[in-house]
Amino acid sequence: MTDLLKLSKPFQPQFIEEKPGSFKASYVPHSTVVEHLLGILGPFNQEVKEMIRNSEGEIEGAIVRFTFTIDGKVVVIEEAGAVERKAPNAGEAMKDCISDAVKRAASRIGLGTHLWSGEKYILHSVLNKREEPAIEKEEESNEQ
Repeated sequence: MTDLLKLSKPFQPQFIEEKPGSFKASYVPHSTVVEHLLGILGPFNQEVKEMIRNSEGEIEGAIVRFTFTIDGKVVVIEEAGAVERKAPNAGEAMKDCISDAVKRAASRIGLGTHLWSGEKYILHSVLNKREEPAIEKEEESNEQ
């Protein structure tokens, strides 16, 4: 099974939480996303490229560059992260931004994408069908 196929596999229900309030949305906590990334890809690099501040100088966003190795290929993604709620200090705001960027970058490589696509999610089945012929060819060559 390729890394990309593993990344595209939907999270099991026990990892998915619901945001409270009037805007209901399913999400997976930062720690769970990182555990899955590390479990599938191993260590990855992240570098804060820019911290974005509002007119009062408070941190409200970040641009973070991620470097992953997926199926033997180096993939570099720059993603934005934002502060979702007022943070008590700059350090917490920075952590919130980076955490958001990690989850967004993970979705760019297939992890958790099903949460946004909902019932229309097709990535995992498309990749699974793509791998089936390769697995059959490998099994045939092993038999000879």
